[in-house]
Amino acid sequence: MRAAFAIGLKLHEYNDMTPHELAISIEEYQKRELYQHRERITAAYMGAYLQRVKRMPKLEKLIGDQPKKKKPMTDRQMLDMIRLLNKKIGGKEVGK
Repeated sequence: MRAAFAIGLKLHEYNDMTPHELAISIEEYQKRELYQHRERITAAYMGAYLQRVKRMPKLEKLIGDQPKKKKPMTDRQMLDMIRLLNKKIGGKEVGK
């Protein structure tokens, strides 16, 4: 019961859970805590790093959310990709 309270469960939630559900809740809580710990460490590291750089990099570069531009495929590349996907799903090649 202490573990349930430690992860933030209420008494009625704890009483309605099976032991398996409680174990899953504890595992997910541990994963969430590890993720948050890594986020805090990363933020501290980046803060220390950015204090020492001579030129600030662009925010977009730091965040990395910009989609990469894709090169247009040639007709031959498209045909090769279609053949590859067809082969992966077990299709037959018709009319070479």
